[in-house]
Amino acid sequence: MNKIERKYILPNAITATNMFLGFLSITMSIKENYHLAAWLILLAMVFDALDGLTARKLNAFSEFGKEFDSFCDSVSFGLAPGILIFSLLSNTTNNFPKELITPLAFIYALAGVVRLVKFNVVTTASDSKDDFSGMPIPNGANLVVSYFLFAEVTGLGVDPKILAIVALGSAVLMVSTIPFRIPQKVFSFIPKKMILFVAIAILGTAEYSLFPLGLYYVFANLFTFFNSKDQN
Repeated sequence: MNKIERKYILPNAITATNMFLGFLSITMSIKENYHLAAWLILLAMVFDALDGLTARKLNAFSEFGKEFDSFCDSVSFGLAPGILIFSLLSNTTNNFPKELITPLAFIYALAGVVRLVKFNVVTTASDSKDDFSGMPIPNGANLVVSYFLFAEVTGLGVDPKILAIVALGSAVLMVSTIPFRIPQKVFSFIPKKMILFVAIAILGTAEYSLFPLGLYYVFANLFTFFNSKDQN
């Protein structure tokens, strides 16, 4: 194995770890360990970000890596949250129509896969390379997972109707053609000197902060989109 081939190993290994965490999350949902299942999906997001950073650092981009990343994302951010949705709504303590549980969980997972395929085919919805066509799948997964964690830590408890709305809303936004700006642009009001402090604060309060931040990201993009349409 030559040096050129070796440089592709690390980013692809990180990508595989992303999928492994998604797989573990599914097993935890099956075992009704929902809290750990949710955190494993969030941890998979960290590795999803790391594989891209590593590939850029090593100049190790490849068509295989691109497709492999999408496949692993479909497990960690499509299937794993879908199974979590199914498991939570199937809980006997939740008064939710049983006949709607499987279709809802599947629609979320399917929308996530469609979003990934669309990303590989159509990279942007506008002339800006910083725009995504539809909400990225990690953001959809974050909304589902962070709502569960937020509901649990605040003592509100998971409302099956709200979870269903979050899941279905995420599915619609993922397959939409609404331009979504990268988070760096949406949160550009944060001073660069404060980014590290803010990141640490978010990590320390993740169960409280991720869901409100996820909602802000969605509504900021929707406001920009509909405001630009009104001006045109």
